[in-house]
Amino acid sequence: MRITGCGRRAALCSGLAWLALATAGCGVGDGAGAASGKLFVLDCSSSGDYCDSTGYCGTPSAPADYDLQPGFFAGEPIDGATREVNGSQWTGSQPGMNRLIIRLQRSGKQIENTDTLFIDVVNAFEVARCVRGREAVQADGSTQHDYDDRYCSRASATGPARVRISYYGGIVHGTLSPRLTCIRPVDASADDLFPVDGVVQVESSDNWRSWIEFADFGSAAQNDKADPTTRDPVSPTFQVELGQRLHASAFSLTLLDEKVEVAQVELKPPLAPDIGGSLTGWFDFHLTRGQGAQMFP
Repeated sequence: MRITGCGRRAALCSGLAWLALATAGCGVGDGAGAASGKLFVLDCSSSGDYCDSTGYCGTPSAPADYDLQPGFFAGEPIDGATREVNGSQWTGSQPGMNRLIIRLQRSGKQIENTDTLFIDVVNAFEVARCVRGREAVQADGSTQHDYDDRYCSRASATGPARVRISYYGGIVHGTLSPRLTCIRPVDASADDLFPVDGVVQVESSDNWRSWIEFADFGSAAQNDKADPTTRDPVSPTFQVELGQRLHASAFSLTLLDEKVEVAQVELKPPLAPDIGGSLTGWFDFHLTRGQGAQMFP
């Protein structure tokens, strides 16, 4: 784990104090976090499969220890007006919502030359609704969740919002790309129960294979309003602004070879995975954007 400027001086690095953020030394890549677990990668290098620091080489049935050791934290906002949400796979909300790709990297090198965990928020509006936790009052006086129960779970009105992560559909995707650890490109996606009929159902978050809990997602949280019915509706054009906080108090990912996920989605014969495992952790940083943090030129 690495703790840098923004992790130590979170009070100074508020979303409303962009100038203070700059003068406090909260620069591109600064933040705090951790991501570790179990991993296997077949033919990871010229010497064979992925092995941990003790020399144990992981297998699909018994993965080896793995630590991402994130030292660089970045976010890449993408304007929804220029894109679709998850192609044609996701039909749970309007197309064209804003997107945010969060990256936890071992170093600030280009993503082709370092281990990277991607948290791809494909619909910032839906994630923001989950984090806000608003309850809408109905005509009969009853209340209804103002968020999608298929992808959102809240244990309390003011606690972190747990968001479901899945490859197929969903509002958040996750991918581990160990490009420094392994010499060949291989990616593991955050797995979820695959809906055979193509329809994602509401189920307990205890059964979710992969999830992330957001304590702060830009300006989404309104925990100062203890009564969820008094919270404001989230704008469909919601996005996390530069200088605002991204704080995941916890995440838990079940990792599966991306090619296996693709075969499931395309209803092809099952494939044997070359990579897989699990990853848990957290992160806390303020969204900055600069030459070192951008995925695209």
